Amino acid sequence: MTTARDLEYHAQYQKRLRAEARARGKGQLNALVAQDLIDRLDAMKNARGFTNRTSALEQALTEYFERGQSERNHAVSA
Repeated sequence: MTTARDLEYHAQYQKRLRAEARARGKGQLNALVAQDLIDRLDAMKNARGFTNRTSALEQALTEYFERGQSERNHAVSA
């Protein structure tokens, strides 16, 4: 059975993890997206050996913004 003490401990633990992540330059992103995109992200996570969706999403965003810049610029200017 989960007690109020357990819930408080978990809340404080999560708060500490978020504070440590912010100290390392991380931010938090929460979004509702199509299930198909989540399924594709999970497939990418599994294929690349990531342990969580956060790592997979960070990689996907990095690739989109860094490697896709020239393609996006060309599409916008065409």
